Amino acid sequence: MKNIAFKIEDELHQGLKIGATLEGKTIAEVLKDLIKQWVRGKDPFVRQLQAMPITDEDISTETMQAIKEAQSEKSAGNWDELSKKLPLPKRK
Repeated sequence: MKNIAFKIEDELHQGLKIGATLEGKTIAEVLKDLIKQWVRGKDPFVRQLQAMPITDEDISTETMQAIKEAQSEKSAGNWDELSKKLPLPKRK
């Protein structure tokens, strides 16, 4: 478990405290929820996949096109979104 400490303006803190109270949450709970949402949008596996060079000669043209399309996405998304763009392998 890590601690995070930072300073914010008094007015921002007041608004955060009021908003958290109205939702029945602590400030820490609100901030944890926001951080979780932000981190999910930055899925490191998807970022790594987007930057990965494709060199395998066994990849079909259709799959290669799907990979290039997925790599060109501006939003990292998550694995579920990315995997929907990849064609299912054909069974032999």
